[in-house]
Amino acid sequence: MDARRLRPLAAVLAASLAAGGCRFAWNLWARGDLARDVTSLLAKQGILVSGVKCRMFGTLRAGACTFPFTAEQTSLLAKGLKLRVLAPTENIREFAGGCSETRPFDKDFVRTFRTAAFRPPELKLRDGGSFDYVYLYHHPTSGRACVQVAYTQEGATTASPITN
Repeated sequence: MDARRLRPLAAVLAASLAAGGCRFAWNLWARGDLARDVTSLLAKQGILVSGVKCRMFGTLRAGACTFPFTAEQTSLLAKGLKLRVLAPTENIREFAGGCSETRPFDKDFVRTFRTAAFRPPELKLRDGGSFDYVYLYHHPTSGRACVQVAYTQEGATTASPITN
């Protein structure tokens, strides 16, 4: 293709990214990695899923994924990752567009779990990275789950509690 024809296309693309900010580009780029990492984390527990759809939270290294999930898979994952039941009055680290704001997890009966510790060894990823925490929401009626996670920042050596 002629370079003169590519210039207007490049200009439109650059303008779109500038108008949408880094948030759109980050979400587009990082959600595939998040889907791969969540799928891999589940596979380490012997759980194979398909149809994983993820989104990042703004420009943060955190996001959420939804996928079909049974009650048995939920129990298996909770046991394997040493998740505990989230108390209804407990504070959670929530983001706009997080699991508790996503249908069907925003209404009806939902089983909710979270990691008991910050950066537990069960959340190690195959590339050497890790998640700081996992929230697991399961909606038994629809047979769907939402997993909300945050990646550990590279080089982080200190832990902070997940109290909010």
